[in-house]
This record gives sequence, C-alpha cells and structure tokens, in this order.
Amino acid sequence: MNTSESNVGSLYIGTDVLPRKWIDFRQDLPHQKGDLNKRNWGHPWHSICSYQGKLKPSIAYTLVEALLPVTGGVMLDPFSGVGTIPFEARLKGHQAFGFDISPAAIAISRSKLQAFTIDNVIDELQRLGDWIRENTINISDYDFTGIRFNGPLDEYFHPETFAEIVSARNYFLKYGFENPAKAMVMSCLLHILHGNRPYALSRRSHPITPFAPTGDAVRHSLMDKLETKIHRVLKNAVGDSHQSRIYNQDAAGTWPEEVRELDAIITSPPFFDSTRFYSANWMRLWFSGWDALDFSTKPADFVEVKQKINFSVYEPIFRQSAARLKDGGYFALHLGKSLKCDMAKKITEIGEKHLSLVDFFDESVLHCESHGIRDKGSVTAHQYVLFQKK
Repeated sequence: MNTSESNVGSLYIGTDVLPRKWIDFRQDLPHQKGDLNKRNWGHPWHSICSYQGKLKPSIAYTLVEALLPVTGGVMLDPFSGVGTIPFEARLKGHQAFGFDISPAAIAISRSKLQAFTIDNVIDELQRLGDWIRENTINISDYDFTGIRFNGPLDEYFHPETFAEIVSARNYFLKYGFENPAKAMVMSCLLHILHGNRPYALSRRSHPITPFAPTGDAVRHSLMDKLETKIHRVLKNAVGDSHQSRIYNQDAAGTWPEEVRELDAIITSPPFFDSTRFYSANWMRLWFSGWDALDFSTKPADFVEVKQKINFSVYEPIFRQSAARLKDGGYFALHLGKSLKCDMAKKITEIGEKHLSLVDFFDESVLHCESHGIRDKGSVTAHQYVLFQKK
C-alpha cells in the first residue's frame, strides 16, 4: 500500500484507501479560509433558528463533499442537532437521515430536511394566528415558577406578548409538528423567542442562549414578528427533499429499519466538556413542550450526560453503523478535545471493535468564534476521526 505521512495528523494514511477530498480537507482545512470562513457562509436556512452548539456549516459542507458520491448518496447523522450536516447533504442531492431527542432540534431539522410547499406554510401560519385570537390566555392561570435558568421565564416578556407565546405553545402541544410545514412555522417562532435584535419577542437578551434579560418590557405582536421572519425564510426555499427525514430517535437505541445502505455516517456528537445543550437551549425546549419535571429528568437521556459516566454509550452506535453502512462506507466524527478528555482516544477504542480506523487528526480552535457566549467549555482542539467498513 502506498502511504504518506500527513502534515496535520498523527497517523500514516493510505492514499489508496482515503478519498482524495478527505486528504485535501485534512491538509488544507478549507473552512478556515476564504468564503468558507465567513460567518454568513452557506444557505440562509442554516440560520432559521440560532442554536447553541451548532456545527459550522462550512465544515458540514466539506465533510459531505469528501465522503459522499457526487450525487445520489445516502447518509446519516445520528446526532443531528439542528440538521446542519444532513441539510448540506440534501442541498447536494443526497438522501439524508438525522436522529435527535431534543424536540426543538427535531422541529428545526424537520423544517430543513422534509419537503413542504410555501402554501402549506402560509396556511399553517394562518391557523396559528386564528388559534391565538380564539384562545386567549390568562397568565395568572399558569405556574411557571419551575422554569428559570438565567432568570424567571415570565420576566423576559411583556405580559401581553407572553400570553400570546403561551397560547402558541398550547397550539403546538395540541397539534404537534410532525408536519414539516408546522415544523417550519415553529422553527421560525423558536428563533424570535429571545435575542438582542428588533426581531425578538423578549426583552434584550442573547439570540443563541437566553441570558438574563435587560431593558424595558415592550409589547410585541407575536404574529407580526413571526410573519416577517417566515416570509424572509421562504424567499430561499429549496426543492425536492430526496426523501430526507429527521427521526425522534436516541442514537444509542434501535435504529429505524429504513436507515440502511449508507454511503456515510457523518456526525458531531456533544463534546465532553462543552456547554450543556439542554440548559443553553432551555427556553426553546420549554416552548417545544418541556415542563419543570422534564428539565429534572430528561437530561439523563442525553449522550452528553451519559458519556460523562461511561463512553460505552457509543457501543450500540458503532455496532449498528457496521450493520447499516455499505461495504467501503465511511463513519466520520467531529469531536472536541479538552484537558479533561481526549474524545478521539475514547471513541476510537470502541469504534475499532466494529470498523477499521483509517485516519484521525486534531485542529486548533483558535479560529472559532465565541458569538458573545461567555462560557463555551474548555475545548482545546477539534478532532476528526474516520472509520471505514471493510
């Protein structure tokens, strides 16, 4: 086998095994250069809803380019989050599957991955508006004392605006967001819940994670703000979904039967030492249906919690990957290394039981933006690990 040593990584890599575009990726790190390094690079739908921990879209784009065929491939992201990697695959004409257990992430991913018509979305917007008008809320009938992280929930909003938000939440609790048009309306509403720009329904906070609010409580019309957001998003609607789909699915649980014959699995699981998704995204999780008890019990189901106890949570993921990948298919992971944990080392020990390790390398995090987040954990490097089914 013809081998050459990468100037970036730690292993000898076989150029007759690795895709040429993967070798280019590891040597050039294109997401740190030129247009790919710009904050607003990529399709506008990557910004449907801001989200703590979202992978940089240009990384997703480069990984999809490196590991899937030119078109017509099939891929899975078992830690899909808001669908950044599957959406890049969809844009390239691939069939993309994603798993997540966060209801907010599922709604946002579904709006990106599953097909709908613009008329469907406008109809759903009208239904929501009718519901809010017909189902007025008396806030004093509700108890939100258990929903507070950076501040009490109701202190973020003008009382009349908050009443509309609670009514809208009741709408989605009743009708759900299985329909992708409903998911799009809900995703846009999640985005405007809080922030520091004129689109936000809240007092001044932060668009990614709702820090304690400041300033006066101003009465905002939920439907006016939401309609403006939706029409802006629909200007960039994409076409056929290629049967892409997001599942409310634990990555460590039994995978759906139809997720098979995969060309690649590409994913970025929660970093070991990063900010907790369920607390950073608490307001959007509340709107998506969580109550005070859920915040006490459901985090135990998240891999970010389970891996703090034992990395064996990845065992069923690799076992099923080996069964669902095509021969020669790839499994790529984007990980976070910290002083407390070398994720690549831990995960590689498990992955090699089921797949062949063909490459890994570290990348400095100096290029990463903070987006005004005060605490993003203590990640010292990003790591890329590549397995193959032989």
